[in-house]
Amino acid sequence: MLHLVVENLVIYLALSSALILVGSVFGMLLRREDPRAQLLHWQLLLIACLLLPLLGKWQTPSPVSSDVTVRIGVATAAPLQTVTAAMDWEMLALMLMGAGSLILMLRILLGLYQLRLYRQRSVVLEDAHAEALSLISGDVGGPVTFGFLRPVILLPTGFLELPESIRHSILAHELAHIRRGDWLFALAEESIRSLLWFHPGIWFVLSRIHLTREQVVDQEAVRATGQPGTYLNALLHIAGVKPRLDLIPAAPFLTRRHLARRVAILLHEVSPMTRSRLFGSLAVSASILFLAGLAATVTFPFHAPAQTVQGVAEATTKSGSQAIHKAPTRYPAEAKLKRIQGDVILEASIDAKGLVTEARVLSGPEELRRAAVQSLMQWQFTATGAPARAEVTINFRLGKVDPPQGRETLGVLRSIDYAEMPAELRGRIPGVLPLKIGDAVTFDAAREIQSALAEVDSRLRASISEDMALTISLAANGIRVGGNLQAAKIKNKVTPKYPPEAKAARIQGTVRMNVEIDAAGKVSNVELVAGHPILVPAAMDAVRQWEYETTLLNGNPVAVLTVVDVNFTLSK
Repeated sequence: MLHLVVENLVIYLALSSALILVGSVFGMLLRREDPRAQLLHWQLLLIACLLLPLLGKWQTPSPVSSDVTVRIGVATAAPLQTVTAAMDWEMLALMLMGAGSLILMLRILLGLYQLRLYRQRSVVLEDAHAEALSLISGDVGGPVTFGFLRPVILLPTGFLELPESIRHSILAHELAHIRRGDWLFALAEESIRSLLWFHPGIWFVLSRIHLTREQVVDQEAVRATGQPGTYLNALLHIAGVKPRLDLIPAAPFLTRRHLARRVAILLHEVSPMTRSRLFGSLAVSASILFLAGLAATVTFPFHAPAQTVQGVAEATTKSGSQAIHKAPTRYPAEAKLKRIQGDVILEASIDAKGLVTEARVLSGPEELRRAAVQSLMQWQFTATGAPARAEVTINFRLGKVDPPQGRETLGVLRSIDYAEMPAELRGRIPGVLPLKIGDAVTFDAAREIQSALAEVDSRLRASISEDMALTISLAANGIRVGGNLQAAKIKNKVTPKYPPEAKAARIQGTVRMNVEIDAAGKVSNVELVAGHPILVPAAMDAVRQWEYETTLLNGNPVAVLTVVDVNFTLSK
């Protein structure tokens, strides 16, 4: 689940950045329009970014085949040694994001506390406007407005020394903020900034919202005072005051980087839009953002968790752990074609957090094992604080129907892979294959592939994966020998190197492989059956270098198929 969160977060960052880019292009076209239209556009863009996950479909893995059921056996007690897994980058990234959000949220709370202290240390301004409590404070460098039900205007100590016309313009600006309820919007925007502090696009949109809001308030203040020249003088006067670094969650009267844009709007005397034009602009903006967001999420959908396995007999382990997330188990297409069914019994190692760290096959048809292991490795159990084991049986059953007939389609052939095929033999295969990439794969065609390969070489084998990838391999013509019996014939045994990261995390276990040995006694192919992902590469690399004594059948050297277990154990 952690990987799914990070994956969706990366998708969200990419899609929201693309949406902000589209919205910014449209916002550039509104630069000389009424600031109210600009403000509504940027606010709508912010809302669209927040609602982006709801605009499109979430990609959910296919539901489990009705031919597959699962039984969870009661685990053995918790005899496993506690494993301390190394922290991965996904967990580290989420922790950093969470820490940054927590710090910025604390900053908002400290700012609110700071405003309370400023208010307590302030002096009431006589003959002030009745709409708000006006206070003179030595803690602020410029006018600040906060509060909703009981709004407060904090004015710097130098306010009383200003000409009356400038004082009147400043109060008109702050009262316009109060009438609009802008402080609540400012708090909401700072909260969004805290949650998405790592997203530069969100910072850009919030900056545009702040600028256009101040431009709207500037115009309302000028209309209230009827003195645009005096209001400009007020802006320039506040711009000359040395700024202070405050934590308070309230917009200052003036941000220096916005001065030129605010003055430009006032000098150009932009005519206010009629209500119909304003709503028309808002409708166009909403349509553009909706279509852009919908197209983005449909093209690159978010990933939903896998659906829970159907037909599960629930059971808990002795330590109280219960399966809370079960990934789909797909019935391999090749096994369906060959009418292979049966039970795959696995043993799952569960860590203290409830994650499956190892899935070991105990028994079951070879063609069904890989699908069972892939499913079980994605399961999650409730965390109990102690490692445990659970036995899981996955039942692959084909319905009581006639075998699939003729032209029934399995899918479209996506790729053809030649697994370590000699060049001479590989060159003869394409000419006899009845299918090419892009063709529909039917049951008849799947049978014809194997027949065509047999005409080239009887050792050729074909397999079709669930995602319609055809793999052609060269099977060894050999006899199957038990692992213990064949182990006695090893001439040169290379000891696997214990992976350093596995040592550091105290990871132990067994890696089981199916091994093909040619007539000369050399390992020709190694196929994984089960094992911890960190231990698998070292085990397979070592086994590929092993050499065996020649196996004779009726006096003739023959190839051998066997099972090899490599145990990784740390000293106590």
